[in-house]
Amino acid sequence: MTRAPASSANFVRGKSGHVPFWPGGLEDAVISRGTGDISEEEKKQLRTVAPGLSRGLRLPGDPEEDDVLQELEGIYASEDAENGGEAEASNGHVEAEAPVAGSTEIDELLPTTRANLNPIKASQRKRPRTKIQKRDWAHVIDVNKPLNNFHELVPEMAHKYPFELDTFQKQAVYHLEMGDSVFVAAHTSAGKTVVAEYAIALAEKHMTRAIYTSPIKALSNQKYRDFKQTFSSQNVGILTGDVQINPEANCLIMTTEILRSMLYKGADLIRDVEFVIFDEVHYVNDAERGVVWEEVIIMLPDHVSIILLSATVPNTKEFADWVGRTKKKDIYVISTAQRPVPLEHYLYAGRDLFKIVDAKRNFLALGYKEAGEALRRKQDKEREAAGLPPVQRVGARGGAQGQRGGRGGPPARGGRGAAPPARGGRGGSTGGRVVHMDKNLYVHLLGNLRKRNLLPVVVFTLSKKRCEENASTLTNQDLCTSVEKSEVHVAIEKALSRLKAPDRKLPQISRMRDLLSRGIGVHHGGLLPIVKELVEILFARGLVKMLFATETFAMGVNMPAKSVVFSGIRKHDGRSFRDILPGEYTQMAGRAGRRGLDPTGTVIIVANDSLPEQTALHTMMLGTPGKLISQFRLTYNMILNLLRVEALRVEEMIKRSFSENASQRLLPEQQKRVIEGEKTLAGLEKLACDICVPSIESYYDDMNDVVNMNQKLLSMAVSHPQGARLLSAGRVVVLNDGHFKKNTIAALLRQAPVQASDDGVLSKVKTYYVLALVDQATKSGDFADINPDAIPPTWPPAANSLAYDDPVYELSAVPLTSISLVEVDAIVDRHLISRMRDGIGQLGALVEEWSSAPEIPEIDWSRMRALEFQEILRERTRLVERSRDSVCLHCPDFGRHYTTIHAEKVLRANIANLKLAISDQNLELIPDYEQRIEVLKDLKFIDENCTVSLKGRVACEINSANELVLTELILENTLANYDPEEVVALLSCFVFQEKTDAEPAIPPKLKEGMEAIMAISDRVGAVQDYHKVAAEDFRSNLKFGLVEVVYEWAKGMPFEQITALTDVAEGTIVRVITRLDETCREVRDAARVIGDAELFKKMEESQMKIKRDIVFAASLYF
Repeated sequence: MTRAPASSANFVRGKSGHVPFWPGGLEDAVISRGTGDISEEEKKQLRTVAPGLSRGLRLPGDPEEDDVLQELEGIYASEDAENGGEAEASNGHVEAEAPVAGSTEIDELLPTTRANLNPIKASQRKRPRTKIQKRDWAHVIDVNKPLNNFHELVPEMAHKYPFELDTFQKQAVYHLEMGDSVFVAAHTSAGKTVVAEYAIALAEKHMTRAIYTSPIKALSNQKYRDFKQTFSSQNVGILTGDVQINPEANCLIMTTEILRSMLYKGADLIRDVEFVIFDEVHYVNDAERGVVWEEVIIMLPDHVSIILLSATVPNTKEFADWVGRTKKKDIYVISTAQRPVPLEHYLYAGRDLFKIVDAKRNFLALGYKEAGEALRRKQDKEREAAGLPPVQRVGARGGAQGQRGGRGGPPARGGRGAAPPARGGRGGSTGGRVVHMDKNLYVHLLGNLRKRNLLPVVVFTLSKKRCEENASTLTNQDLCTSVEKSEVHVAIEKALSRLKAPDRKLPQISRMRDLLSRGIGVHHGGLLPIVKELVEILFARGLVKMLFATETFAMGVNMPAKSVVFSGIRKHDGRSFRDILPGEYTQMAGRAGRRGLDPTGTVIIVANDSLPEQTALHTMMLGTPGKLISQFRLTYNMILNLLRVEALRVEEMIKRSFSENASQRLLPEQQKRVIEGEKTLAGLEKLACDICVPSIESYYDDMNDVVNMNQKLLSMAVSHPQGARLLSAGRVVVLNDGHFKKNTIAALLRQAPVQASDDGVLSKVKTYYVLALVDQATKSGDFADINPDAIPPTWPPAANSLAYDDPVYELSAVPLTSISLVEVDAIVDRHLISRMRDGIGQLGALVEEWSSAPEIPEIDWSRMRALEFQEILRERTRLVERSRDSVCLHCPDFGRHYTTIHAEKVLRANIANLKLAISDQNLELIPDYEQRIEVLKDLKFIDENCTVSLKGRVACEINSANELVLTELILENTLANYDPEEVVALLSCFVFQEKTDAEPAIPPKLKEGMEAIMAISDRVGAVQDYHKVAAEDFRSNLKFGLVEVVYEWAKGMPFEQITALTDVAEGTIVRVITRLDETCREVRDAARVIGDAELFKKMEESQMKIKRDIVFAASLYF
């Protein structure tokens, strides 16, 4: 925060060359300078000394220095020097003695100013160990306990409300007043916006700023309108990719990506920010964009308070604990216990409603059964009207078509085409007919809703195409009065007045005008932005009574309806069709029920030809929403931005991601164990044996390697067919582990089931049942089991170590790691082994036979032909032979000395493992980071020292497209051969992501450009593949479906003709061209970095050519 402010031109958005502000919570990280280099001003975070002055303003409480006293002290000091310094103070203090003869020559050699001293480099200073204290950063607030003294705690509110706040709102307001950070997880329509509004008002009161971030641009526009109505217009501004309104305002609204860009580019506006409000935090689960939330939270400076607003999720405390640990701030978790307006859930079947979940969240099986019977009666009537016989249903339970048939009939598969006749029981659907939607379904449903006074209604249809089709079935329905029609007409005309005359006659606008005039609306991503906003505004005013919408309508602003309808419960998530998740259902269903107007909200699921399975409905309606899960991943843009800064390491970013939260929570305990281990190690007795010291460590290392090799050989053997036969029932083995502490002879009985650890994780090590020959103390448990680490490594087991006095048998299950040796050919009779007495006798005979042998004969492993197996076997044999010549074996006290060295080695290994767990090398994404670094080096984005090159600084400018491919495209000067219209058309392949079946007519010159882009993409992709970077195929991500559309648009073709060139929806075309403007601006800034004036001018022209008419029409919210 102490760096000098940049120019005012870059105050809001920053500049790529600026150094970001130091992220809060990173004080314990290794930084590029020592604490000795930090001035007093930096410590105080306050500038007080003006340039050219020796000191600044003396603040109250600062120690004062009196110039007169200083002068008098100087006089007295000179007098003392003249008198030889013999005076002694009455208080006992002895004055400094006069310098001895000859000392003046030494003094002259010493520097008199600090400037002549060479400071020690930061890397040379011995840093104290950073102590991480274990503590809870998240604090859950009990909202069931009323805050009766709220008005005493907050006597003067920054923003007054015309209603009494709920307890959770009061708690949030109180903590904001105390300067705390909060995480508010509340049900839909509970009033989370109150918390955001209060933070904005508090920032205004403190003369600071509040930043409100939203996941999508459309939601930013809506919030801009809402906050302008709540606060004065000069206090609210908005920043998007193409719009910047009132950036000096106290409250700035933007998408999270814009804030990330500001943080990386060191925008000076951040200095003034007191609050950052993250709305819809559950969006962190988004696989594509969730990483942005984590990046921003990590990068925020320490002086910023964080406000997190989210739907209810089960792991709010875990997420808040991560935020608190990352920022070194206490986070107060405030949740709502229940919805302010309870929901009732119904099935719509047979043209009637059946309640299946009541307001107290009880599932009503009777309602589900009645819905099935009603659906059956309706289908029988339809078949009778068509002259078909009714379906014979046999069985106690009916299987719905498309669901399990249940007892009484085979399962019938739903979907397209005909299904075989299903012999379902009650609730079963008809078979043998094409599954289709009743064209009058929504006519009847609308009549039912009007009769029950359940309008306005939002019908969630999880397909853009189906939204339009459903609305088309209501051609004869009119839900508006004459007065409402007039209001709709005025609103439409006012909205369209900002468009040119030809654009007002677009087919989509004409169709929407007809629907809206009858109180019916459609809302999905394929609509023009101005049309979507018009629908939202009219719905909020109560002029749209039935709205067909996709899932995106459920996100964001408070636009509740009286009821919500689901046209189905299956959706395509980009990979496959699946049922709606509980969290998604809650988000959409939460739009039902207007607070203060409706006692309950009504949610209806339409059953077309079949009832959804009861278990699926129960899970979806009453199940727990999904947890917040980290989607953190490394991107080249992130790596280059952090390398450019140098002070902030990429490892620190990875370490502080939500994905590493679990391991970071263990750090305090691990660090404590390291300190304790090092203390124990320092106190160990050092070996002082002249015989052992020269060779015992090398002997120990050889034995340790032999034992590890032996375990690897056994693991390879059991996974090989031939080896598995060698370890069949009856095979004699030698055991050595924490239970069988002394070498123990045993016979394998059979393989045991897979064992699970205490946390339920299945072990990958095979386990065997064995019959072991042990002493009485081992079997009875008189000697407790010890840690296997306490057993010194020795191999092969000595033959004379197997004998016991009065041996007994023990049946046990042991892991493969407990087997020390597999004996050569001693197979205990498989039939006799079932009789324990005979088995014990055979094992005892073998012990007696081997007691006089030099060593226990091992099985012949020559049948194992695998090259790796034989190489390990030869190396094990070599190490065993070498260890036999070790001098330390001649020591009379070798056993005790070997145990001593083993204890030291184990302790050192444990400390090393703990340090590795604490170190950056244990981070999950480190391998990916190292691979990406190699890619950047190969492509010359960074040098061998990881210093960002000019090419890397160009890539830092690219956020909206593939930074590697586009940077190569820029620096290879490929774009120089094309006109502005062609350039912008080629760039469209980076931002268009949807599919299209239309074949564009592309000029030959553009085809050459497309081939050049694909060639660069293949080259970059090959480098990624070489370094094994797990990334999507670059070529498949380049979609040229809108090249012709963008080319013709840039040439000036009207939008009405543009839509005829492709099957892509109008809204998608507008979204792509809008994003293209952002990409053009980034390429323009990259041209400035490399000093290419021609490309800079060309990109400005490209922007001018696409920024026109309906595509860039101003938002209705502005």
